[in-house]
Amino acid sequence: MPRRRSGVSLLGVGFAAAAVAVLLGLATLGYGLLCLRDGGPDVASSESDPGRDFGPLVLGEPQRSEPPAEPAEPEPVPAATEEAAPEPEGPAGAPSQVAPADEPSGAPQSPLPDEPQNWPEPDSSEVAEANGERDYGALPDGAVLGLTVDALGIRNAPVWPDDSPQNLDRGVVHVPETSLPWSNTPERNTYLAAHRIGYPGTGSRLLFYNLNRLREGDRVVLRRPSGERYTYRVTEVFVVEPNDSWVMGRVRDRDMVTLQTCTPLSTFEDRLIVRADRV
Repeated sequence: MPRRRSGVSLLGVGFAAAAVAVLLGLATLGYGLLCLRDGGPDVASSESDPGRDFGPLVLGEPQRSEPPAEPAEPEPVPAATEEAAPEPEGPAGAPSQVAPADEPSGAPQSPLPDEPQNWPEPDSSEVAEANGERDYGALPDGAVLGLTVDALGIRNAPVWPDDSPQNLDRGVVHVPETSLPWSNTPERNTYLAAHRIGYPGTGSRLLFYNLNRLREGDRVVLRRPSGERYTYRVTEVFVVEPNDSWVMGRVRDRDMVTLQTCTPLSTFEDRLIVRADRV
């Protein structure tokens, strides 16, 4: 009898140990399933929902806790500077623009003298003389040129070498900052000026009184004291303001003479310009 009890006790212990092992296994399995369930959906959702925020694990997208960086403004690019093209020469009667590189150095701001408004008006005999032929004969000493304008009846009027008031009272003056017909330059603008009215009893009286009558094609002749002649034909007639000194500048590809006087006769506030090109 005692041996039978011992066998029964050993059998009970074995069953108890087996039950404990089963319980431990079930507990381990349950814990593993629980872990799988907690980690599994995150992986799946990262594939099915690529826009979902997973912090640094989501590549290519900034952290939502920090605002997206503002794009840098592009550096301003300076605009390219275009070279100024030379102004084209206008048709006859329209002033041609002076090439910038051809401006004479030291040109005065006002190219022409003002006409005093208190000078006596010409009487009918003076106007008749201005409308007729005026031959000035041989050039006096000191004159640099003789001016002939057929359409105005002017023959060999002396041209004085500077535009001082004294020379303006004597007749036509050459603006010294401008060309002469024999100047060694690619272009020339021989600039001559005279009074429209002038003071009675002087060589300037009514000298350019009829300058406004010149038309395209009229002939202008300059003659040196030594006899050389330079012939021109009128190409432009226009009016400028007194401070438009650009009219004294040389014009690209042109060899010309410019005649200037005051206008209109009532106020003399502007300047009448006649350009003639050499032929």
